[in-house]
Amino acid sequence: MVKSLRFVAILIMLLAPVDMARADSAAGAFVGEFADRAISLATDKSKDADTLRSEFTELLDTYFDMPAIGRFLLGRWWRSTSPEDREAYLQAFTDSIVFTYTSRFDDYSGQKLVVDSAREDGRFEIVCSRIVDPNNGQDVRLDWRVIKAGDSHKIVDVIIEGVSMSVTQRQEYASVIQNNGGKVSALIEALNRQMAALKGGS
Repeated sequence: MVKSLRFVAILIMLLAPVDMARADSAAGAFVGEFADRAISLATDKSKDADTLRSEFTELLDTYFDMPAIGRFLLGRWWRSTSPEDREAYLQAFTDSIVFTYTSRFDDYSGQKLVVDSAREDGRFEIVCSRIVDPNNGQDVRLDWRVIKAGDSHKIVDVIIEGVSMSVTQRQEYASVIQNNGGKVSALIEALNRQMAALKGGS
């Protein structure tokens, strides 16, 4: 069974107001904009679950390069996977994120995201931020790997205390596939089961 997507579990902590301390870069502003829109959606009690999921899917598509993230997570199996299974996998991957995240919209308890700075890292820009939690007084370092996409940007990874969530999830996906004879279909089934369980509890 695939565990809950960890970078989504981390992103749920971003349901918080944004303090743009020194975010004078376009990428920093882009991350802050995403967080603002996420909290607005998550705290809107007027929308039903289906509407929230639909709008959050649009939010992900706008701010994250979901196809690129999905390909990275599948790793070496992407090339050997049929077009049909690729499509099914990307759909299951996206759906599992949407259902995991929206099922935890009520978890917000006053955390605050502070965007501190941004730096170039090859073709990427790293937006450095921290989550300030008034409930325990501890800051959590959260970095965003952002790439230029036309006139805008796309988030391609979230790094929590130095650990890449994409790399961590890629390892978990690889474990599922390897434990099932190298079948990507087993991962798709696991993701769909995860989504069904979340949907059933909503």
